[in-house]
Amino acid sequence: MASFKIALLLGVIAFVNACSQAPGTTTTTVTTTVTTVSADDGSEAGLLSAHERSLIRKTWDQAKKDGDVAPQVLFRFVKAHPEYQKMFSKFANVPQSELLSNGNFLAQAYTILAGLNVVIQSLFSQELMANQLNALGGAHQPRGATPVMFEQFGGILEEVLAEELGSGFTAEARQAWKNGLAALVAGIAKNLKKAEDLADPQTKLTPHQIRDVQRSWENIRNDRNALVSSIFVKLFKETPRIQKFFAKFANVAVDSLAGNAEYEKQIALVADRLDTMISAMDDKLQLLGNINYMRYTHTERGIPRAPWEDFSRLLLDVLGSKGVSTDDLDSWKGVLAVFVNGVSPIKK
Repeated sequence: MASFKIALLLGVIAFVNACSQAPGTTTTTVTTTVTTVSADDGSEAGLLSAHERSLIRKTWDQAKKDGDVAPQVLFRFVKAHPEYQKMFSKFANVPQSELLSNGNFLAQAYTILAGLNVVIQSLFSQELMANQLNALGGAHQPRGATPVMFEQFGGILEEVLAEELGSGFTAEARQAWKNGLAALVAGIAKNLKKAEDLADPQTKLTPHQIRDVQRSWENIRNDRNALVSSIFVKLFKETPRIQKFFAKFANVAVDSLAGNAEYEKQIALVADRLDTMISAMDDKLQLLGNINYMRYTHTERGIPRAPWEDFSRLLLDVLGSKGVSTDDLDSWKGVLAVFVNGVSPIKK
């Protein structure tokens, strides 16, 4: 009974694989880790009966006879969601008005048709479908696809089938397809990254990281001056030469820094800057502006990368001591790496 879930998944994998092929290429090699699914996996809801699988095969056999079905599905998909057209490198910049006459677009459409045809004709071979899933199930993960994307594609496929088959696409057949597409999304979501785990191409941060860091920071931000001061003291004791970058208190004994007016002013400045950057993480332009400003001002002062890395390490230690969870600390690690790489890039 799990075969339809597996079959449809493979069909859409064919669609995603082709999205990111470089111009001139026709094959995709997959070397990713996937969630293994056995042929008798029946743990998820939405599995289809033999009758429903027969309806799907029957309606598909009728619809695929019309050569316009595949182009219409793909065309409506990218028209409804223009952002996805960029995933198809061979026609990413082709005007939508020209897609239905574009050779690369049509080739892609019929590649999807062929993939769907193969798997739908193999609906009743659970073992074969399970083996194929284990081999190809992770192909879509590194391409940035999300479950929502597959839900949208499936909805458009259903619409085109209804128009193509007319009265032949009965309420019973439509429900069979709905159940199958629901099972598809449930199965594929095991391997797909969620939208919140996809990094912004410019900031390199994910919504998940931003949420974790901002939430955990809110719990301790009122004590940020004391937190930053404790880090500076540890930093200066570990590596005394770092204190020399701060001319106004470079020669003050570390144990005498507390209460020093210039030191306290510097601590407040760093703590507020850190607070500003964390608060701005969900505002891309503001965040990038803050990082660029930090890079410019600190490059002038000749501060190398190592102190930034040490500061990040010590900040993580302090956060852990404050009770920040392991999961949130993982997000902090990613965020601090972005900050350090932005402020003090690795020299190549």
